[in-house]
Amino acid sequence: MFIVETQSGIRGISSLICRSALAACAMGVLATGAYAHSSDDCKATREISEELSLDGIREISIEARAGKLIVLGQSELSTARIEGHACTKRERDLDEFAVKSRRDGETLILEAVLPDSSLINFGNSNSRLDLEIQVPAAVALRIDDTSGSLVVEGVASVEITDNSGSISVQDVPGLVHILDDGSGSITIARAGSVRIDEDGSGSITASDIREDVYIGRDGSGSISADTVGGSFTVARDGSGSVRHSNVVGEVRIDD
Repeated sequence: MFIVETQSGIRGISSLICRSALAACAMGVLATGAYAHSSDDCKATREISEELSLDGIREISIEARAGKLIVLGQSELSTARIEGHACTKRERDLDEFAVKSRRDGETLILEAVLPDSSLINFGNSNSRLDLEIQVPAAVALRIDDTSGSLVVEGVASVEITDNSGSISVQDVPGLVHILDDGSGSITIARAGSVRIDEDGSGSITASDIREDVYIGRDGSGSISADTVGGSFTVARDGSGSVRHSNVVGEVRIDD
């Protein structure tokens, strides 16, 4: 069973069977498209579908684990829709996959739970839960992601902490704030402003940014900024080229 746990005022609406042609199509994409994995890695799988009420919620915090994560802002939505693909080597572990939810004031917290996610799992290290989450476009996001690629589109603002895997963010009118990224490329397009506090390795590309682009500390990898309406700052750059074009404000690059 796929589990959604709720507290005080959050209504969980659970459905393992798609109830519309649109939902069925979405699940088909998860199973055969971006979320598909080889049979060697995924000997046991299950598709999941959930919808959560967002009454009184202004921010969504997502605590992801191993697996791909896609978050899409939709202007017509008033709920959070979760579609996923659970993948594991052992059939008996499927019941351990869960997404827990709880409210903290005006914040909805979603936590992905995998088999033995709190321990070093020698026998089942390939377990993962790939998720696509659709949310209202007006909400702010906070994401703490362990591993796997991350895509965010069309939300009001986003704050990200990521251990490994590529990050792609676009069409965010507010601040894109990456607190810490261990490894993997970062691509940001059509955003209000960008702040990257610390990046370990991997390229950074920012384009069509309305206000400032600030990169605090970069370990290695190229940096590119194009069409920036404010300033462009690289406070500390380890190794790799730094290129910029069409920057309206001040440019400051400290090696």
